[in-house]
Amino acid sequence: MSQRTAILFNPQVAMRPGDYRDLYEALPLVRRRLEQASEAIGVDLDGAFHSADADLVNQGPLIRPMSVALGVALYESLPAEYRDGAEYMAGLSLGQITAAAACGALSFDDAVRTVRTMATVEGEVFAGRDYGSTFCYCVDLESVFARIGELTAQGLDAAPCAITGDDQMVVSGEAAALTSVNELAAAGGGVGVRIPHGPPGHSPMLAPAEERFAAEWEQRERVRTPRVPLLCNMDSTPLATAEEVRDALITQYTRTVHWSRGIERLLELGTTRFVVVGPGHFIGKSFRFMTLAKRASVVRFDQASSFTEELAGRS
Repeated sequence: MSQRTAILFNPQVAMRPGDYRDLYEALPLVRRRLEQASEAIGVDLDGAFHSADADLVNQGPLIRPMSVALGVALYESLPAEYRDGAEYMAGLSLGQITAAAACGALSFDDAVRTVRTMATVEGEVFAGRDYGSTFCYCVDLESVFARIGELTAQGLDAAPCAITGDDQMVVSGEAAALTSVNELAAAGGGVGVRIPHGPPGHSPMLAPAEERFAAEWEQRERVRTPRVPLLCNMDSTPLATAEEVRDALITQYTRTVHWSRGIERLLELGTTRFVVVGPGHFIGKSFRFMTLAKRASVVRFDQASSFTEELAGRS
């Protein structure tokens, strides 16, 4: 029986010097896509990729186009049996834009320009403000939601950013609120870790950024009908038209991402195999934390060995 495949794309990665060099050296498309992305935005992303300065490489206007370039290159490097005939594509947060490029809703150049615009707008909106997100795992989600309610009642900015498993989620907010959420996680035997880069994602706090992005997004009229339905980050609806994709890429700014619900929806739609594309390992690991998806067939292509082992098995 043939597999019914969904291809998944990871969120923005945090890079340390030397990360993903194995992919760069093993897969020619990685270098080519980094060079093409550099030309599209007028910045030397290849040089940034090889930089020893972690603070430089993780600046939003650099790391986001790099993440998209790497993700598209890895997708294009997939063996045909995993890439061809996919019935759905989906991506977590930034990964939704990588998925939009992979399924043809955005051209590659427009995708990297789009994410650079996003990062630039967010950086300007939150300049000098200590806002961000924290990742909590091994926690009781109801308790975290209750703490968010308490914090907002106190006048602090806090909101759910992404639900990624039965006992893990990302919370966005100001620094004091994130500290409180992390303390709650630790008190319950879980862990809360501040995400080192980025704004308070997928939350009402990004309303000014959403408004500016909608006005300044030069590529919005070039969004196309996807070749393969793109599963919406927020409500798990398959996006099948250019208008639906365009609206989702704008409104994801201020709406919670329900990633685990999306995986469950793909299972309901008959998906029998998930192909996870790097860079990054978050999605591949997240299946362990979703009860309904623990037995799903997951094939990971997030490091060079994934590709070389697959090719070796065919020889």
